[in-house]
Amino acid sequence: MIRSRHVVVACLLGASAVAAAQAEFAAQWPLAPDDPSASAYRVELTPEIYARVWSPALRDVVVVDGDGRPVPAAFVAEPAARAAATRRELPWFPLPGDVGNRDGDIAAISEIDADGSLRRVQFRAPGGEAAGAVLVDASALDAPVTALALRWDETQPPFEQAYRVEASDDLRQWRGVNDEVRVLDLRRDAQRLVERRIALPGPVDARYLRLTPLRAATVPLRLQAVEAELAPAQEPVAWHWQVPAPQPADARGALVYRTDGRFPVERIDIALAGNGTGRWTLERRDADDGPWRIVASDHVVFQAGAGADVRRAPPLALSAPVRDRQWRLTPATPSHGAPPTLRLGYRPETLVFVAEGRPPYALQAGSARAARTDAPVAPLLDALRAQHGPAWRPAAAVPGAMTPLAGEAALQPAPQPRDWKTWTLWGVLLLGVLVVGGFALSLLRGRTAA
Repeated sequence: MIRSRHVVVACLLGASAVAAAQAEFAAQWPLAPDDPSASAYRVELTPEIYARVWSPALRDVVVVDGDGRPVPAAFVAEPAARAAATRRELPWFPLPGDVGNRDGDIAAISEIDADGSLRRVQFRAPGGEAAGAVLVDASALDAPVTALALRWDETQPPFEQAYRVEASDDLRQWRGVNDEVRVLDLRRDAQRLVERRIALPGPVDARYLRLTPLRAATVPLRLQAVEAELAPAQEPVAWHWQVPAPQPADARGALVYRTDGRFPVERIDIALAGNGTGRWTLERRDADDGPWRIVASDHVVFQAGAGADVRRAPPLALSAPVRDRQWRLTPATPSHGAPPTLRLGYRPETLVFVAEGRPPYALQAGSARAARTDAPVAPLLDALRAQHGPAWRPAAAVPGAMTPLAGEAALQPAPQPRDWKTWTLWGVLLLGVLVVGGFALSLLRGRTAA
């Protein structure tokens, strides 16, 4: 009987603790995991979540387990998405093996098209000289080269050769890229060791590349093709846009736009209602009583054309994300007609949490009292990425429908606690004054009686 009472008391205490924690947040979203067996999850914040956040640093965004207890979580920057590296076969031309020791002017013996591509390289090997050097035409590439791959005949006798790699844009002036690289094709019994790839120390953006042997080849290389490995292009950023409505303009024509959330704004696009051009000053602030801070002064905004042929000023890029809720546009000269459209671009942030405790998990946001303590999530992610490969990412957990908790009451700062120490000191001081006053009054009465 006593044991059951203890269990009931523990359950009541736990329920009261969960209720108290929920009373500190404005709203809650259930999280639906893609993989229920995952050890870590990522949550992409939605506009609805941003609209409930109170802290400028997003400290009031937490994840709780099925018992309402916070789990380790932290905001982690998503790695930039990159396309897979591509290979392209390039035209190549044989050169004398000692071309690097000559004047280096290959343009004099070459035919070059108007676009810079090589049509022909006139080379005749005197006295049966082997064409040990290779000229690679990379003028048609639209991305830097990170590596070269040589392909030779399968009947190629075993060999090992070291090359010096150089680059040029005019076939006259050459700059060093790599002092020594090696390719080889060695055999021993049924075993074979092949190295075809020539890794460059960094992306090389040049029209032409030259491979010059560092020593005379004992076995001529029966080269068949040269491939260039191109630097992977970074995927374009998928910007999300907020379009706040302007308030009526003041006497100067200034327009104030208010957002409904703490979005991490990085791009600002100002679109005119029609053809036109003008200079504007863009400012920002977080609250009505805050000072305006200049974002861009004398910023030129223009627009001409319509539909697919429209030409507009490019979006303004900020050096760091800004979470202020108010933006103001002031024209240099009075602007007539419809107000411009202000579009605020941002990239949704990702909160990563560890699957600690029992599911289901939920995200809570919006509190002027509670604050999340960032957990050391990065080392765990590094360990999981080392185990599963560099492309590994935490499983996704998608926020569901919002459930109100404490609402607007959670966004009110907690009342300042009373300074009982100061009050106690003042009380002791007053008590001392009363005691001294009492002694003085008793002395006066004694003298009067005497």
